[in-house]
Amino acid sequence: MQKGINLPISIGQFYKFIIIVLLLFRFLFRPKSLFISVFFVLILILPTVYQIIKQGDVTFLFSDIIKISKYLAPLFAFLFFVDYIKREGEHGIKILLKLIQFSYIILIGNVFLKYVGLGYPMYEYGNIGSKGFIYAGNEISALLVILSAIIAYDLWRRGENLKYFLFWGLTFFAGLTVGSKTGSIGVLVIFLLIPLKRPSFRISLKKILFFFISFFAIIPAALYFAWFYIQDTQLYIRLDYFYKKSDFLTFILSNRNVFFENAHKNYIEEYSLLEKIIGIGQTNYESLNNGQIVEIDMADILFSLGIFGLIYLFAITLFLLIQAFRFSTNRNYTYSKFVLLMIFVLFGISATAGHIYSSAMIAVFMGLLFALMYFKKDVSNEELNTIDR
Repeated sequence: MQKGINLPISIGQFYKFIIIVLLLFRFLFRPKSLFISVFFVLILILPTVYQIIKQGDVTFLFSDIIKISKYLAPLFAFLFFVDYIKREGEHGIKILLKLIQFSYIILIGNVFLKYVGLGYPMYEYGNIGSKGFIYAGNEISALLVILSAIIAYDLWRRGENLKYFLFWGLTFFAGLTVGSKTGSIGVLVIFLLIPLKRPSFRISLKKILFFFISFFAIIPAALYFAWFYIQDTQLYIRLDYFYKKSDFLTFILSNRNVFFENAHKNYIEEYSLLEKIIGIGQTNYESLNNGQIVEIDMADILFSLGIFGLIYLFAITLFLLIQAFRFSTNRNYTYSKFVLLMIFVLFGISATAGHIYSSAMIAVFMGLLFALMYFKKDVSNEELNTIDR
């Protein structure tokens, strides 16, 4: 794909298609999961079916199925991993953490290929950033946030504070190497939020030390290093150019607010009432906007899948929030507070930088992340030991 070789289906799409088929096959033995999956498939495929009837053209059917699968894959992965975690418990968590660690190594290994002259830059102009041999560069930053956050939380939970800060430094450097705001700022923010958990008025020496070390040493050092690093690359020239050319909001959103205005105008003027409700499908949405999407997930879902699409997104998000809040009141659900934090973080990224709910590459790991809140620590042995003492 990077060399412009257009196959009927890319290697990546074929690989992800196999994963989705296997997940759906697994759901044949889980009627509830199968029902939920089929229900949402029918809802999201509705605009495509309507456009085929309206236009008498089926050429975009396969393309739309690929696009729709990106929105559905996180749900499929979530349902699969919830079942897996409930069934396998502590043993399953250990295996999943190894999967996350291995994936993190593959990801940053690709990013760091830049320093040995291999891979591809994030932006062709000026050889800016790095995505290694991964095609979808914009999605790397969000994936880096998800993978590193899970590993970092596990390090902090186990009290391995030195490893936590060293891992923070490595991941922050990887984010800078990617060359995107999400990759660097997102990592910086999430590593600060993990130790805080829920807001609390309880003061401890550990919290006081973390506050002073972070705000008076690590953050200033990280920002200074980032500024020093960026100034020595073509990324600084790019940022300086767009900052002077655009207003602050346009600069922060990387022109996404402009793309939104154009797409919203077409939504108001070109969509029928029914199409505003059910959408026009991803292919027709991109065609109507000359191939330029907004790259803000909520906006892209509205303009492609209509109000039904937004209801799907908000229903899933609300369900996750309710479950995470419910589990967070029980300390035996080890990952519930962390998952609650990540729901807000990822929703925030999706509203500013996109490529969260519409990324097939992130989908499996996002489903895994949200499913972690269902892990309940087995405290029976601890309780028995307490009784013995």
